[in-house]
Amino acid sequence: MDYAFTGAKIITPFKIVKNGILTTKGNKIYQIGTKDNIKLSSKIKIVDVKGKYITPGFIDLLVHGGAGGYGFSDESDKSIKKISQYFLEHGSTSLLASLHAKPKERLLDDLRRVSRYIKNNPQSNIVGIHMEGPYLNSTLKGAMNEEYLWKPTVKSFREMWEASDKQIKMMTIAPELDGALDVIREASYCGVVCSIGHSTATYEQVDLAIDRGAAHITHMFNAMPPINHRKPGVAVAAMLRDELKVELIADTYHVHPATMEFLIKAKSPKGIILITDSIRVGGMHEGEETQFSDQKVTLKGNKAVMDDGTIAGSTLTLNKAVKNLVKTTGTKLKDAVRMATVNPAKVIGSKKGILTSGKPADFVVLDKKFNVEMTIMNGVIRYNKNK
Repeated sequence: MDYAFTGAKIITPFKIVKNGILTTKGNKIYQIGTKDNIKLSSKIKIVDVKGKYITPGFIDLLVHGGAGGYGFSDESDKSIKKISQYFLEHGSTSLLASLHAKPKERLLDDLRRVSRYIKNNPQSNIVGIHMEGPYLNSTLKGAMNEEYLWKPTVKSFREMWEASDKQIKMMTIAPELDGALDVIREASYCGVVCSIGHSTATYEQVDLAIDRGAAHITHMFNAMPPINHRKPGVAVAAMLRDELKVELIADTYHVHPATMEFLIKAKSPKGIILITDSIRVGGMHEGEETQFSDQKVTLKGNKAVMDDGTIAGSTLTLNKAVKNLVKTTGTKLKDAVRMATVNPAKVIGSKKGILTSGKPADFVVLDKKFNVEMTIMNGVIRYNKNK
């Protein structure tokens, strides 16, 4: 069915069209404009959104789980379906299923299972895998299980790549580890976006990693040393080097709002990608417990924390991330939306993330409090809060 969404504030995200109209034809956007320049066919189904926002569908590059206790590392397709639907209901029309380090055969099984699901469900919002690890620095492991980290080798990467059936779209890696630069070169050659994270790399080591193909930074400021004015490392390189796009967990816990504002001024909105880094606790209630990488995690004060106080991922969704950025840092709405849509789309080579004629009809209707009213994916209403 073809639709006309009328009475909207359309965030493309490069501009805002007030009292706008967005029409679909099949699985693509047909036109965007106002009643002054769009004539609607009598055969089209009109949906009056009554002044609400329409944004491109959100694109989340780092999601481990959610939906009240489910993770992509669970040995079940049920978990994948639950997470997929949970994030559709929060406006994410594309996401990378994120896996963490495990003993070799268990991790290869995870890669096979998730890649098989992606191949068998082409209409899903899960579009690939983000392998967070297993080549991480144990010094800054965060919530990762140190016992499960691997030594970087091209051979072991090729095993993961084959097990994933080429569905690994992104991989987080610490470039200072012995063998890591060879892995970055190999993975980049295969088309994987290599992201520096959980790393103590110096500025010079980041520079070498960029030459091997590194193009991204995983959850900026987290699992990396703080800025040192005499010994610059990952954080300084991330802000200075235009080759690198950076991820931001905008829940106000992982990064203070003032630091988020500082990052936006240093990197500009075009260089930042909002992510959730959501884990199983997403959608759970205060005090409930779950696991991450075979370690206990509890939801306390809306934070996912381990027994030692380490923050383990988040409970965030991207509609909330956009809201937090606008409300706590004064970021322009269209810039915040850009960080959750077209910026991540460019990272993974997607045609989505922007609203204009001919682009995929993936978009979200948000109320003024940034709650998701509807999620449309490939021209089909996949979630409607009121039905």
